[in-house]
Amino acid sequence: MNLLQISLLLAHEDWVYTKGWIVTIAGFLIVVIALFILSSIFRGVASYFKKQDAKKAAPKEEVKKIVEKPATKLAEGEIPAEVQAAIGMALYLSTNLHDEESNVITIERRVTSWNDKNYGVRHWKR
Repeated sequence: MNLLQISLLLAHEDWVYTKGWIVTIAGFLIVVIALFILSSIFRGVASYFKKQDAKKAAPKEEVKKIVEKPATKLAEGEIPAEVQAAIGMALYLSTNLHDEESNVITIERRVTSWNDKNYGVRHWKR
């Protein structure tokens, strides 16, 4: 090989390596730019929904005043209806919690075509 052929080989190898670096840097830049674009899209969507939630949660200017009913006089020994409802709910929740179970597991092996030994893939010769 003469000197011209060797220099052409070396130049060709440098070009291949340079091409590899160009592809590497271009790929890296594409990924970084794509991540930047996606993150800005997600931030924009999140801020849009936060603004929408803030608009919905803003207090309305019209505030209705709660009119309290005058307390009705109860006869002696009479229980108010709200207290009766609370007692009834507490009794219902404390007595009807769970069904009675036997705590016995009954799993029986059933032979179906899915687990039948005759339809197995591997047949071992013994």
